[in-house]
Formats: sequence, C-alpha cells, structure tokens
Amino acid sequence: MPDIDSTSVSGVEVRGYRRGANATDGWDQYVIPVENKIVSYRGRVTSFMTPGRAAIVQRVMAIHNATGSTVLVDVNRIKVDILQTAVKAVTVITPVIRIRRFTAIPTNGTTLTKVPVDTTLSSDASVTAWGDASADNTGSGTTLTVTVGDVLSQTQGPRVFTAVGYEPVDTAPFFIGEPDIVLRALEGVVVSLEAATVTTGNPATDRWTMSIDWTEYTRP
Repeated sequence: MPDIDSTSVSGVEVRGYRRGANATDGWDQYVIPVENKIVSYRGRVTSFMTPGRAAIVQRVMAIHNATGSTVLVDVNRIKVDILQTAVKAVTVITPVIRIRRFTAIPTNGTTLTKVPVDTTLSSDASVTAWGDASADNTGSGTTLTVTVGDVLSQTQGPRVFTAVGYEPVDTAPFFIGEPDIVLRALEGVVVSLEAATVTTGNPATDRWTMSIDWTEYTRP
C-alpha cells in the first residue's frame, strides 16, 4: 500500500506526496480538492405562470439576501420559459431577458415559496424570493418593483411568427456550467424583461415561467 507523507491544507486543496505501490517507485505529488464552505441549505423556487404586463419593462422574479444576513448565497441556475399566445410581426420587438444585480429590497409583487432539495435542511430567513404573479395566470395586484443594477447575463426573448404548427420548448437557461453568482448581505438578482415593443411585444396573454436554484452556506 502506498505511503503518504508531507500532507498540507492550503485554501481549498489538500496537497502532499505519496510513494508508489512498488519499492522502486518514487514520490508523486497529489492534490485533493476540498469544499471550503459549510452548506446549510440547497433550494429551488419557481414562479407562477406570469402574464405579461404589455409594457416596455417588467420585473418577473427576484431573489434577495437581506441586510445583516449570516449566510452567503450561490445562485446556481436560472431558467426562464415563455408561452406565446399571439403572432408577432417582425417589427414587434420581444423582451430582452436580462439577469441583473440589485441591492434594495424589492417592493410589491408576491412572495414565493422556497422549496428545499433536501427536506432535512431549512433556509435562512434572510433569503426571500418574489414573483410578479399571485397565482397561475394572475398578475400580482401591484407590479413587482426592483431598482436594478448591472447586467449579469441576457438573451433575446423568442417570437412566434405564425400560429401554424406548434411552439417548441424555448427555455432560456442562465449560469449552467458557469461560476456561481454570489449574493452577499444586501444583494439580489432579478429576472427582468426589457426593451419590448409596448403592448404587443409582451402582451398580457403571454405567460412566463421561471425557476431559480441556489445554495446557502457559511465559510469555516
């Protein structure tokens, strides 16, 4: 069995040297990755089927880590999908789907239910999610309002040119396979629909559905 010697821990790696299986083998360096965080919760939140607001801009879903929070939040994945109910001419601009940072706590909208991936874990009360619908196909009584900051990612929303045939799955995934977005205390991200042609670009008959996956943790 190989000997192990000179083991040390540095940052998020364990480094050291070990002797090969045979007596004539030399010493080989090895590196073992170590997760340098204590995970307290892994969760997911999904929106209701959210009607468009027939406006240039609409904030449709947000997650926020409150002031004074003792946890960090990694946003691992965001998915956005749209069901279109109206044919849109080439001159009609559909919304740009943007993921933006923000700091101030959102106002209005509807608080959404956090669902654990592991039911034995509990989310920190500092982490809250909102949507712009109070039930499927029902917009919130007052529009979700967020003072937005920098854009983290974006993609153009799809357009139905004709009602012939069927609408394919047109989910827009964000941050899959990319580094996590970290939310510290007083930070959040919002799914924002922007730059649409008024009334026809994001009509009230269209439906948006979204989900956010995240991890809560502390550093040792």
